[in-house]
Parts: sequence; C-alpha cells; structure tokens
Amino acid sequence: MITIADILALPAFERVELIAPCPRAATRAVHNVGILDCPPDYDRYEVYRPGEFIVTNLGFANGSVELVEDSMLAMLKRGVSGIAIKTVYDPPITDAVRAASERFGIPVYLYTGAYHEMVAYQALDLLRRDELESDKGEAVDALLAGMSQEEIRRSVYDLAGLIGTVMNCFAISPKSRDTSSLYATLEQVKIALAQPAALGLSLESSFACRYHDLVLVLVSYESTSAWESSSKRITSQIADAMSMHCGVGSPMVLGSADLSIRQALTCLDQARSAGKSVVFWRDLGIGAFVTAARTSRLFSQTAAEYRQVLAAYDQEHATELMATAAAFVQAHGEVKVAAESLFQHPNTVRYRLRKIRSLLGFEEGDAAFLLMLQFMFLI
Repeated sequence: MITIADILALPAFERVELIAPCPRAATRAVHNVGILDCPPDYDRYEVYRPGEFIVTNLGFANGSVELVEDSMLAMLKRGVSGIAIKTVYDPPITDAVRAASERFGIPVYLYTGAYHEMVAYQALDLLRRDELESDKGEAVDALLAGMSQEEIRRSVYDLAGLIGTVMNCFAISPKSRDTSSLYATLEQVKIALAQPAALGLSLESSFACRYHDLVLVLVSYESTSAWESSSKRITSQIADAMSMHCGVGSPMVLGSADLSIRQALTCLDQARSAGKSVVFWRDLGIGAFVTAARTSRLFSQTAAEYRQVLAAYDQEHATELMATAAAFVQAHGEVKVAAESLFQHPNTVRYRLRKIRSLLGFEEGDAAFLLMLQFMFLI
C-alpha cells in the first residue's frame, strides 16, 4: 500500500508544508494520482475519486482568491487522499480551506520542487512498482503457508534469486511510520546492500522487498561462519542510514527460509514493543521457545484441551482452578508466592493443586507436574 509519506518522499518534492493540522496525514493510503488543472464549474470534480492524491499549481485560478477557495473546498469534499499545491503562482490559501482540511482530515500541502506533472509521473510509477511489490509479498505469504523444503528452496530462488549455503532474514520498519516512507526505507536498504565487498560482507546474494507494512530482506552466505559477522554489519549499516526497528532471524538452509522469516517477524515485533533498534532471535531467550510452541497447531490444541478440563470444572462448581494453575506457573512453582497473588492461604492453594492433579490424572512428581502446567499455559 502506498501512503502519502511514500509520495512526499519522491525526488520531485524539495520542501513540503502542511497548511493545517491533520493527525496521521502521512499514513493515509493513496490509490491513484490526479492532476487538477481546471475549475469545478461543471461537475464539481466528480471525475476525481476518493483515495486519489491530487497535484496542482492552481494556475487556472489566475490568483483569484474566490476561485482557489471554491476549487479546494470542492476537491476536499470529494474525499481525496491529499492535495499538493506547487507554489509557483503563490496560491492564496484561505482560512476556510484550512478549516475544511482539518475538518475532513484531508491534508493539503504547499510544496516547492518539480512541476506537478512530474510529481504525477513519479507517483504513478511508484504505484506501478507497488503492484509488483504486492506480488512479492504474496509470494512470501505462500512460503509461510506451508511447503516442503524442496518447494521452499525453489520458491526462494524464484522470488529472490538466492543461492548459497545458508540464508537468513531481516524484517525492518522505520521507527516512525507516521512520517517515514516505507519505500524510502526500502531504497535505503537496497543501497546498504548494493556493495557488499566494500562493507566487508561475505554475501552470496541478497534481496529486499516490501512485505505488508515492513521491509523484508533475504540474504544468503557462502558459509555458516560468514553469517554472524555479516549480519551484524548489515544491521549496523542500515541503522547508520535510518532510524529503524529490525528483527533478525537465524541462519537456515534455503529449504528452511520460512523459519528464518518467521523468526525475523517475531524479533521485529519485539524490537517495536521494547523500543529497540535490533533484536536477534537468540536475544529472545525463553521467548523463542514460547513463539515456537505457539506456531504449532498440535501443541496449541493439546494445551487448550487440558485447560478446558479445568475451565469446565470451574464453571460447574464455581471454583478457581484455572486461576490457581496460572498463578502457580507465574510463581515458578512457589506455593506461597502464588497464594499471595490470589489472596489465599497457601494450604488453599495446595488443596487446589491436588484437585488439579486429580482432574488431569497426573501422578508424576512435583517437578514434572509444574512442567506440565507450564506447557498448558505457554500461550
């Protein structure tokens, strides 16, 4: 999806000024680009559609305050994505236009730079590129949907041209999507990877594309030993070029590329939530095992079945076995700590735990019982 931030990052723009407050203006989606070169005399701009980004110099108004205002108000009522006005004719922008921009939530920009025809050309070219990037994103989705290792290896080659002994994935997003262009980020990533030898990287091949609201990078290496130092250099190089969050997957054979992609996406989520620039899969610790368990349908289903036994008993007898089991897990098996969190006496917790053992038919020792409960609540 192209946003206004992507449009404003085009080379055609030199300086851009927002005429009125418009929260999250840069995140608005752009579905087409139109040129405004006539007054709204006949159809009040019905030819223009919601979601279009409009570029104009308002030259047709010849400096008329009334005509500029009438044109802008009519265009804002069309529900367009945004409007960019080249200031070559010093267009008069009235308070009524500013108020309408703020009221409708449609940003209006004054800009200096290339002629509006060039803006439209570059923007339309970007929209065409976005269609291609969407196809790549769909190919990544197909990788994650479930394939054999051989199918994954072939798909990775078809998509990214990757060869080499091992590969890994980087998932990257700008720290501020409100103002940052995802496509500008993609270009910076490609520049950072363009000359690997100059950066001291032992890369076999690399590939970057837009994947939903982030940039996905696949890199292959000549050997496993080249992975760690090269991965750190890549993240450092990209971090020097922009303010970003980055998740880094572990090295995998090409037939397991889907696993490295999943790891990178998880690490990116962690980087975003923790406000970190880079998170490697190995940084997650027990979180890596939790994530791996969550991705297994059999594991999740099994845990849910055991939890349902407790939930059903609670519902029928107005007890709190589920809450007690969860508190016991959170307390790492310390009965006193669990009791304090539940505002119960430790003996009450011990009684409930014996009941849970009985319901689950669990006869092994205390350590194994705690481990089973930990698996049940690994969600």
